[in-house]
Amino acid sequence: MKTIPDWLFLYIWRALIGEIYSSIRAVAVSLSENNSLIIRYYLDREPLDFDYESMEVVATNISSLVGPDKISCIELECEYAVEPIGKLECLDGFVYSRREYDM
Repeated sequence: MKTIPDWLFLYIWRALIGEIYSSIRAVAVSLSENNSLIIRYYLDREPLDFDYESMEVVATNISSLVGPDKISCIELECEYAVEPIGKLECLDGFVYSRREYDM
């Protein structure tokens, strides 16, 4: 598994400020060799238009911070997931994960 470059990790964290809300369980990312970025939200419910709008804000923030020389395109994915976070596909890594308790 690749790791998320430190510079990207910091830009994504900054872009997520104000965009994390209670339905988001985790955010996973992956950066390919051709500089294509995947951002995946794992939700505790079916995705709504609001979720995609939030992801667009995050993608816009990342694009404005990084520029096209480091990220050529951003693909956004939103999934409803009931599995424990430890069983979700983390891509290159999670940049956010909410605390969940086993009940």
